[in-house]
Amino acid sequence: MKKKLQAVLAALAILAGAFPATAKTTVFVSVLPQKFFAEQVGGERVEISVLVEKNRDPHTFEPLPAQMAALSRADGYLSIGLPFEESLLPRVRQLNPSLRIFPADLGIEKIRGKDEEHHGHTHEHGHAHNHGGNDPHVWNGIREARTIAENTCTALAELDPEGAEYFGRNLGNFLKRLDALDGEFRELFRGREGAAFLVFHPAWGYLAREYGLEEVAIEVDGKEPKAADMAAVITEAKRRGVKVVFVSPQFSGRSAEIIARSIGAAVEAV
Repeated sequence: MKKKLQAVLAALAILAGAFPATAKTTVFVSVLPQKFFAEQVGGERVEISVLVEKNRDPHTFEPLPAQMAALSRADGYLSIGLPFEESLLPRVRQLNPSLRIFPADLGIEKIRGKDEEHHGHTHEHGHAHNHGGNDPHVWNGIREARTIAENTCTALAELDPEGAEYFGRNLGNFLKRLDALDGEFRELFRGREGAAFLVFHPAWGYLAREYGLEEVAIEVDGKEPKAADMAAVITEAKRRGVKVVFVSPQFSGRSAEIIARSIGAAVEAV
């Protein structure tokens, strides 16, 4: 029995050598939401690495040496329109001339900043940390997420043509889930058009635009607000009956806590 088992294992080893596992396509993305989208579409055929890891601030991001080394060996990069990409991508091209770069935000109608005509719902006290006047937080809108996923599928199919059908199936399944989520949101926000929600960092403009909400931001020009700005936000929040202040872990919550106490609201991390 032992000899038979050894023979079977030897045969399996020979077969494994004759049919080696297909190497995964290696792709970098800028932020964690992109990694999630790319994993849903790419599945087992793609290895996804993210530059701005958890609790790192994309607005002050600088890649680590190990990340630059990995980028020099990667097959593709999915950009998303963040400011740091403007200086990073030329350096990456020098390190890895064969790297394929795909704009995952291609075709998205961007929300413009407070100093320009815009289609979003960012309050005048907020600032979108924009790139070229645009709000870069496109991954937080359902419609925009669909576009990112579709662009990701197109990019992966170019990098791995043999997986195109597989990626297409995964995309279809993911879009169905986004459609279901969109239906839940529309039901949740029905009749609440014009309602305001208070955030520290203005990252939810695309969600607000889609469902007719208004984002009121505490942060001013990427900094903690001054006393006059705080007073204005408190007045606005009281007038609108805001009950929750949303904060992100990577940003300071001190001002959010002060405002929440002033208006009798809770602070929730998102």
